[in-house]
Amino acid sequence: MTDLESYFKWEGVHLEHFYIYFLLAAIISFYLVIKSTSKFKIEMFLLSFYLLTGNINQLLTIKIPGLDLLQLQPLRILYLLLFFLIIRKTLLSRNKVQSTLNKKIPRFEVALYAYVLLLIISVVVNSSDIGIEVVLKKTIDALAFLVLMISLRLMADKPSYRIIGISIIIGAVISSVVSLLQLAVDPYFLRIGDDRIAFGSLIRSNGIFSTEYFNSYYLIIATAWTLITVKSKSLKLILVGLFVLGVLSSFQRMSWIILFLVTVTYLLYIQKYPVGKLVFIGLSGMAILLSISIFFFQDIKNSSLVQERLTDSVERRRGYYTMVIDNIGHKPLFGYGDRKNEVYYENMLRITGSRERATAQSGDLHSGYFSALYLFGIPAFICFTSFVLLSVFYYAKAYKSNLFFAIPFLVSIIYMIGNLTNTFLFLKYIAVLYAIHIGIGMGINKIQEDKKSTN
Repeated sequence: MTDLESYFKWEGVHLEHFYIYFLLAAIISFYLVIKSTSKFKIEMFLLSFYLLTGNINQLLTIKIPGLDLLQLQPLRILYLLLFFLIIRKTLLSRNKVQSTLNKKIPRFEVALYAYVLLLIISVVVNSSDIGIEVVLKKTIDALAFLVLMISLRLMADKPSYRIIGISIIIGAVISSVVSLLQLAVDPYFLRIGDDRIAFGSLIRSNGIFSTEYFNSYYLIIATAWTLITVKSKSLKLILVGLFVLGVLSSFQRMSWIILFLVTVTYLLYIQKYPVGKLVFIGLSGMAILLSISIFFFQDIKNSSLVQERLTDSVERRRGYYTMVIDNIGHKPLFGYGDRKNEVYYENMLRITGSRERATAQSGDLHSGYFSALYLFGIPAFICFTSFVLLSVFYYAKAYKSNLFFAIPFLVSIIYMIGNLTNTFLFLKYIAVLYAIHIGIGMGINKIQEDKKSTN
């Protein structure tokens, strides 16, 4: 049975709030699926529920003592269901399976497959050091990423994709409201995971997630869906405004930067908004923020938000990256496979002075690119970086033929920039969202190709 109370370290957390929310999310998912013409109702119900519950759905994990790999988690159940969908749509399909060898495969997809292959080779090569359980876990996570992406491409079903978009927007509305409640009313309302101070007595908002940057990036992705798919200008303005407040309440600087870049990209590159008007709006916004910050100057100056950045910012992270560069020469082809090794321990203990960081119990290398380099080697790093960059370039061009491609384009930008200072490899929630949107983009492309072939 699930041990919900083990997830909480604060007094006054009401478990009934989580049960109520899970029930609400299930009802919303059921309604969206029933009202939709989706061909994949069971898969869409579970995927919608997963998106609506953020990663607080980890509370629904059913633990099997001594068998961590066999834990029943909502995401693993979803992966399994989508894996059977792939089998059903290919091996068990009545129609002859079309070979993809005769079709033009996007370069980013080739880079992804190469990265996954190199990742698996890396963990197998390092299996004697990292253990078979780590090998299996990393391999399963990498293959699950592919399952998610490929299954959504095979669906090639716009009503299903519409359910995903609506679920993300509704989930973002709820998460934004929860974030504002956490900021202004009760800091531990629906909170799991982090309880990091922002400034004064304010704690960074997590929404329906375990950490503030998961919440922020989810809200930014919902902003992309809103900007592209919501037709009503007034509703679009209300939703985007609410999501912006949710992102601001996270007090996470990279999410603020990404929100700004995604908005500017949408306005200038997609909507061709006049630069002069955009500059005026930007300067007005900066003036308002500066005016507000004057009233809280001392609180902000003395806050943990600022002090933390002074002690764990450029210099320390430069130490992480230097450590990777200095040591990858010893294992250039396949890396170290995992962070739990003597090289990582000695260097991280020297850099941070924290035994928890050194033993990989907390924290990481604060970069998806450097993590790929250290863990899996130079060839894997090249493939991972190529995959991320090429997906951005691919959808930057593709949106001109179909505006819907702008969504995976903007999500690719989020993933690309987010990995500069955070690690979003196959183990992280943001990587799951990325796989979903890459799959949706490829599915839309498949729909267009099928239309061309029938004409």
